[in-house]
Amino acid sequence: MTRIARILVPTDFSATSDEALAYARTLAGRLGASLHLVHAFEDPFTSAAFASEMYSTAPISLRDALRRETERRLAERLPGDQATYFNGTTEIVTGRPAKTIVEYATTLGADLIVMGTHGRGGMAHLLLGSVAERVVRLATAPVLTLRRAAGPVTRILVPTDFSETADAALDYAGLLAERFGAAIQLLHVLDDPLEAEGLSADAYIGEAPSIRTALLQDAQSRLAHRGVSPDGGPAVEREVLFGYGATTIAEYAAIRGADLIVMGTHGRTGIAHLLLGSVAERLVRMAPCPVLTVRHPAARAFLPDPAYDVQHLPA
Repeated sequence: MTRIARILVPTDFSATSDEALAYARTLAGRLGASLHLVHAFEDPFTSAAFASEMYSTAPISLRDALRRETERRLAERLPGDQATYFNGTTEIVTGRPAKTIVEYATTLGADLIVMGTHGRGGMAHLLLGSVAERVVRLATAPVLTLRRAAGPVTRILVPTDFSETADAALDYAGLLAERFGAAIQLLHVLDDPLEAEGLSADAYIGEAPSIRTALLQDAQSRLAHRGVSPDGGPAVEREVLFGYGATTIAEYAAIRGADLIVMGTHGRTGIAHLLLGSVAERLVRMAPCPVLTVRHPAARAFLPDPAYDVQHLPA
């Protein structure tokens, strides 16, 4: 059964994190969920950038002052009346942000993580990565990311590859559509050789039109059986496009005015992630609206990610 009873909001006290918290408040109100705010405190005196001699001479009073300031800023964001209303909590955890957030979410039993991301691209992303993307990759719970303030949810876009993971994402979309009175737009993107990287126009021309037509008809048939509810449920539109992964999904979301994208992620890690990447993670960086990523229920277990276990700045 798809349910969201506990919402975790990691914060680094940035404007983007504050927008994520505002969005989470709305979700908690609509879903009747409790709200939990966490800050991952990466102790500068225990990081690799500081020698043990510096740590040993750092005054404990300074570390205590940093923690008290963190507690004050958390309390500002979830004051007593809101903590009572949302049955909420605040917590400071120490460690590298992404790994610590994922572990805390598991301990809490969070049903959803809502967090902001700065959506770095190009060389900045290559060098610094993104805490949000690492959480998307590793978290057992669904993760909702946003890069900017977001409005009401009236149209939910659900990209699908017809996998069990995509069907699990559709279940979450159905829950949110019901609570917000939103419509669902189902989308399947067929890889287009003309759009795919590294392929020439010759490959596109060489593909028989009959094959493209057969692929299109098969996708349309499979899509017609998704999102059908015996009791009516939310309005569902369906469309199949030729295109290229995350780029096509993001462009379609902008054109159709999607307020939220809900999609499955296979959560690849290590070498598999390095070689294959992730449509979901790329979409987190480029989507014009919030993105909710959902792992397959059977695969929701913490997966260590040694290939990416490096220093990252907050997303």
